[in-house]
Amino acid sequence: MQVAVSTAQDPAKPPLDICLVVSGPNEGGGIERHIRDLAHGLAKNHTVHVLAHDSFRSMFDSSVRYHKMAFTSWRFDVWFLLQFALEIRRIRPSIIHAHGRKAARVVSLSRRFFSAPCVLTVHNLRQHDRLYSKFDSVIAVSEIVAQGIEHPRVFKVLNGC
Repeated sequence: MQVAVSTAQDPAKPPLDICLVVSGPNEGGGIERHIRDLAHGLAKNHTVHVLAHDSFRSMFDSSVRYHKMAFTSWRFDVWFLLQFALEIRRIRPSIIHAHGRKAARVVSLSRRFFSAPCVLTVHNLRQHDRLYSKFDSVIAVSEIVAQGIEHPRVFKVLNGC
């Protein structure tokens, strides 16, 4: 299954419900700006939900539906994984897009509870190869990152594009 999401809306297709998942507190870096810009861009034509730590709340305007998640919890915390899975089931997204290693782990561990296609954006090479196989598609933010990913569906979307 190939997954492609565009900010341009085809009038023949209904808008998507896109769920962006980002872990950890907002440290004001590149991944945080990337999530903000992506969410606002997609929200022009789709319904966008962001599941993130409370420190992300002020980054989004009313066009983005923000959902506070306790991403400071241990990624294997059964209670947290259950809460996450229940929130995903409540939202019923068309697609789930994880950013960051912890977000990727949480999505992969709870994936059996929802059926939406899952995409992972890899921002650096510190993620584990076996994690990639849990996702339908993987996006790399640079040529160097793409070269380090073994997955049948790797797409390059360069930072800033």
